[in-house]
Amino acid sequence: MRVEVLSDHGGQQLGRTAEQLRAAETNVAAWHESYRHAWLDLQASRRAKPLWKRLLSVSTAEEREALAHTQGSWQGVVQADYGRQQINNRVQQQAAGVWGEEALVYGLSGLDDSWTMLRGYRNRRGETDHVLVGPGGVWAVEVKRRRVRLHVVGEQWWFEKLSSRGNVVETGWAVDGGGRSWARQVNDVAADLAAWLARNGHGVPVCTAVMVMHEQAMLGRCENLTVNVVGTHPVHLLGAIEQYTYPLDSQSCQEIVALVRRDHQFHARRRGGPAGDGRRG
Repeated sequence: MRVEVLSDHGGQQLGRTAEQLRAAETNVAAWHESYRHAWLDLQASRRAKPLWKRLLSVSTAEEREALAHTQGSWQGVVQADYGRQQINNRVQQQAAGVWGEEALVYGLSGLDDSWTMLRGYRNRRGETDHVLVGPGGVWAVEVKRRRVRLHVVGEQWWFEKLSSRGNVVETGWAVDGGGRSWARQVNDVAADLAAWLARNGHGVPVCTAVMVMHEQAMLGRCENLTVNVVGTHPVHLLGAIEQYTYPLDSQSCQEIVALVRRDHQFHARRRGGPAGDGRRG
């Protein structure tokens, strides 16, 4: 299988968050140093007091000022470390997402070079992780990296988040940032891609898949699916590709790949500002 990266949104996002984490760690270290100096100043102010004030625990103006500085510095440490932890959590989540996408790529590596995977395809309806084009047809594939038990009834998608021991610790709707179910997320992109291909002489269906790529992910109730396949292992997608085969010859595959690439570039230019003549044909 040939792999072409159209965009690496996940990797770029991870890189930016990793930079934020490094800055946060530097900030935590600076606050720790500030607290250390404040504590030393407080100790010095206490040692500088006359003996009778030390014996009677009478504070001086210098001691009170140093104490306030120490307390303020410690609050800075606490807040900075909390911010660092929040950013570190985002790094872990984003890294897991990138790993999930890579795991699927590895899992599909048995497909021969008549297949092309285009990663990070975007059109006017959003972005999906992978578009597969080959002799068995065209697929839009959305990848999630979640340790969940996923339930699907039509357009209602929800999950049970699992602990490392398999216990349910949280439940929630399986939706994207805009509130669309994971199915709707990939189906919207696939429908727009299919319309674009049809306008350019390739009236082929674009099949859809949602892959939950976590070694402890599992499927629960699944009824009335609006995608072609929901899976937790690459073999689920490979089996669906065989089941929903839409034969394409080599020339058609090449032309469809070129159209996917062209459509992505058009929408990438629109999101990033004017570039070229702005036409996609």
